[in-house]
Amino acid sequence: MEVEKTFDVIGVEDLIMDFALQINKIPKTDGMSMIKDSCWAGGGNASSAIVALSRLGAKCAMVGTTGNDAYGNFCLEDMKRNGVDVSHIKQVEGDTTLCICLAETETQGRSFLGKLGVQGVMTPEEVGEDFIRDCKVIHLSCMPSPAQVAATSFAKKHGVEISLDAGAFFPGAKELAEQADILIMSENFYGGLFGEDKNYCENCKKLVEKGAKIAVVTLGKKGCAGADKDASFELDSFSGAEIVDTTGAGDVFHGGFLYAYLYRDKTDGY
Repeated sequence: MEVEKTFDVIGVEDLIMDFALQINKIPKTDGMSMIKDSCWAGGGNASSAIVALSRLGAKCAMVGTTGNDAYGNFCLEDMKRNGVDVSHIKQVEGDTTLCICLAETETQGRSFLGKLGVQGVMTPEEVGEDFIRDCKVIHLSCMPSPAQVAATSFAKKHGVEISLDAGAFFPGAKELAEQADILIMSENFYGGLFGEDKNYCENCKKLVEKGAKIAVVTLGKKGCAGADKDASFELDSFSGAEIVDTTGAGDVFHGGFLYAYLYRDKTDGY
């Protein structure tokens, strides 16, 4: 008999403050560009996916650290407003990481300016073995931390599935990917594993054969491709609406995918 879990998904990541700006284009040196719109919001790869999941109706929590400044307080309140449990977010002395996201309407491109904040440390006891055991899936970003190491260890020990937002390819990324049950990769990460080989479905099958339950590569405007033990697929990207800003689109994709994956028995599959 399956044991009822308190949480569907727990995200593991230090919180980030985002300031998103919509502009016509980035100005040249000594030039100027007008801001068309702006938005303050909690950011981060795993964090944004968790908020998307919570908005869809999943039971979610976060594990990680944040600064004790105004940005850190905002991120915590933003999580609470979206129904996310923050009992295992640790506030530490210092500034919260800040990211300024620039979306250009002329090019539909994005640029980012980052200011790294305090990188707090959580002990395994603060992460909470029982807390991790009491969820179905943990969702990780590619930002390694002591909290991530502890949460991954607890998940493996208790049969909790591990989902990875495999965005940036970095030293040790391959080893982290090998621990994932649900592996969703960016083109950059995929390239780090397979180079210029565009046989997306076949290579995703190879990752499934190595231990992943499902492997997917997101391809921006080209859609996505992937495989599980039963089949492979290729899907076109969403169309039919005006594109304003794609910041966070991949993160929300992870949230939507995890929701469909967890509730696949109640819907027409994922």
